[in-house]
Amino acid sequence: MAEYAIKILSVGIPIEHIEWLENMLRLIFNASIVTDSKTITLGSLIGVYSEEREQLQADKLLDYLSEKIGVLPHQRVLVVIDGDGFVEGLNFVFGIAKPNWGGIVFTERLKPDLYGSTNSVQLFRARLLKESLHELGHSFGLPHCSRNCVMRFSNSVYDVDSKPATFCAQCQIRLNLEAPGLLRAR
Repeated sequence: MAEYAIKILSVGIPIEHIEWLENMLRLIFNASIVTDSKTITLGSLIGVYSEEREQLQADKLLDYLSEKIGVLPHQRVLVVIDGDGFVEGLNFVFGIAKPNWGGIVFTERLKPDLYGSTNSVQLFRARLLKESLHELGHSFGLPHCSRNCVMRFSNSVYDVDSKPATFCAQCQIRLNLEAPGLLRAR
């Protein structure tokens, strides 16, 4: 069985949120979960920033980072950015992923205060975990799912809130076929 590894890189995210995310991912995945010491700054991402939209172009950022940060076959990268992302044709995306590499999660639209709620660390972290699992699922080959599953597409933050932070039975089976031993037995 392969030894899996997930490297978390963060840009502008408080370390306590990243440490919490690391611990949650360790409960779900049978993988080495580490925060990489490489530093990516918002300034280094200027080439994919749209001044007109005040957002990062997610697909170009994914191409840039996947070229800059290589991975081995059983490794994945999860980049968590305190910013807002988009792809052409959509107003925003919560994240984006590349098969066999990893994914990016944009946290701007996961923040409760953006929607007029009081700032809730618990709600922000729940959303961060769901979107991180979603993008990692895509990186291991999972498509969007129509069931009550973390792989369900989220068109709004309320869709994020309504889905669980777990893979449905069918997605678990598929993930076990794509990456045997990755999921911890429950």
